[in-house]
Amino acid sequence: MEKLNPKRNSVLVVEDNATWRNNIIKLLKKAGYVCSAAVNSSEAIRMYAKESPLVVLTDLKMDRPKEGMEVLEEVRRMDPEAVVILYTEFPSIENAVESLKMGAFDYIQKMSNSTDLLMPLDRATKFARVQRENRLLRNKMDDLTGDAGFFGAVGVSAAIQEVFEKAKRVAQTNATVFITGETGTGKEVLARGMHYYSPRRTHAFVPVAVSALPDTLLESELFGHARGSFTGALEKKGLFEAADQGTIFLDEIGEVSLDLQQKMLRVLQDKTIRRIGDLKEVAVDTRVISATNRDPETLVREKKMREDLYFRLNVIRLHMPSLAQRREDIPLLAYHYLNVYRYCGRVEVESINSDALMLMQQYDWPGNVRELQHAMELMVTLADHPQIRVQDLPSFIRPNSRQVFIPAPEEPLPFKEAKAKVVAEFEKQYIGKMLEHYHGNISKMADGIGLNRKTIYRLMEQHHIPSVKGQNKAEK
Repeated sequence: MEKLNPKRNSVLVVEDNATWRNNIIKLLKKAGYVCSAAVNSSEAIRMYAKESPLVVLTDLKMDRPKEGMEVLEEVRRMDPEAVVILYTEFPSIENAVESLKMGAFDYIQKMSNSTDLLMPLDRATKFARVQRENRLLRNKMDDLTGDAGFFGAVGVSAAIQEVFEKAKRVAQTNATVFITGETGTGKEVLARGMHYYSPRRTHAFVPVAVSALPDTLLESELFGHARGSFTGALEKKGLFEAADQGTIFLDEIGEVSLDLQQKMLRVLQDKTIRRIGDLKEVAVDTRVISATNRDPETLVREKKMREDLYFRLNVIRLHMPSLAQRREDIPLLAYHYLNVYRYCGRVEVESINSDALMLMQQYDWPGNVRELQHAMELMVTLADHPQIRVQDLPSFIRPNSRQVFIPAPEEPLPFKEAKAKVVAEFEKQYIGKMLEHYHGNISKMADGIGLNRKTIYRLMEQHHIPSVKGQNKAEK
C-alpha cells in the first residue's frame, strides 16, 4: 500500500452528518490537508483500499452505534500500520479503552474548536509519515540487499553480505557462535538477528555487557543466588536461567576473570548452572553467543582467556568488518539513521548533500557504525536546513578549510616536475567534479567556474576525462 507520497497530509474523513463532514473538510483544507470523504464504513473501506490515505478520521456512531469501530478494524486488517482517529459527541471510557486496544491512534470528542482536532491530527500525521517512510526505507533496503539483509543490520557490501549469509545459515542451528570485530561494528545487532532468525525467537534474547560489572556482581547476575547466600539475599534467578530456551549474548567475553571463565565453561559443557549459595544444579537450555573486540588467539596466548573456554566458544566464528572496510555501506547507513532521527531537531531533514556524503565515505570512522549513528543524530538534531551540507558535518569529518593537502611524491623529483604532477592531479579531479556538479553542461560550468569552454575541453582531453552522460551535444 505504498501509493501515497509520505509527505502528503492526506486524510480520509468518515462522517454521515453532512454538516459536520463539510465543516471538518473545510477546516482541514484550510490547515493544508488533502481530504477525501466517506459517509459510511463500507465506503470508507473501499476508499482506503484505493487511496491509502495517511490518516483516517472517523465518527464512532453513524448508522450503527459502533460503525466507526468497523472502519478501524477493517482498515487495520488491510494495513496493520494504519493510523486511525475515532471521535464522538459522547465519549466514554469503555469505548476509549476498546478503540485503543483495537489499535486506534487516538480517541477524541467532537471538537468545539479547531485546536481540539488539529492538535491530535498533527500528531497522527507526523507519526504516520514516520511509519510510511520507515516502510519505504525498509522496502528500499530489501531491494538493495535482496536476501543479504539481516534483521536490523544494514549493508550491501560484499564484506557484510558474506557475514549475513553465514549468520543466516548458522542461526537455524544450536551451535555456539563467537563474533569478533572492532568496537561499534554491530556485534550485538548481529547476535540479536541470529536469535530472531532461529527457532528460539519466541524466547528471550539476553545481552550481557560482562566488562561493565565486577566479577562478584557478574557471577550473581549470570548464575543467580539462593536465599540467604549473603546478608539480606532473596532467591534470584540468573541471566542464564532467564535465557532458558532462548539466547544469551556475552559481550567482551575476554574481560572476564579466569575463575569466572571456569564456571562459564561448566555451563557450556554440562548445560547446568548452580546459584551462589545453593548446592542444587539447575538445567538450562541456553544458546551462547559471545563476542570480543580483541583477537581471541592473542587473549589465549596472554593467558587472559582459558584455552578450553576458547575452544568451546569458537565453534562458529563470525567476523564483523570495520566500517572502513565497507565504505560502500556508508551512504545506506547514513540515510538509515537520518530516517531514524529526522524529526528530532528543529527542522525536518530530508537528504544529505553529495559533497557531504563523499566526505563521510572518505572518513575512516574509528568508532565504526556506532560513531556514524551518533554523528547522524548530532547533525540532524542541530540542523537548520532540510539537507545535511558540508558545513553541517562534525569537525572531525570536515576538512579544515585553512589546510591544503599536498600529496608528496613517492620518490624524489625535481621541484617543477613534482609541482606539475600535483597540478595535473588537481585539474583532473576538479574538472571531473565540476562536470558532475553541472550535469555535463559545459556552458553553465564555464560561467560557474570562470573558465572558457575551450579551456575546459582542452583539460578534459589532456586528462582523458569523459563527457558526463546526457551532456548537450549541441555544445560540442
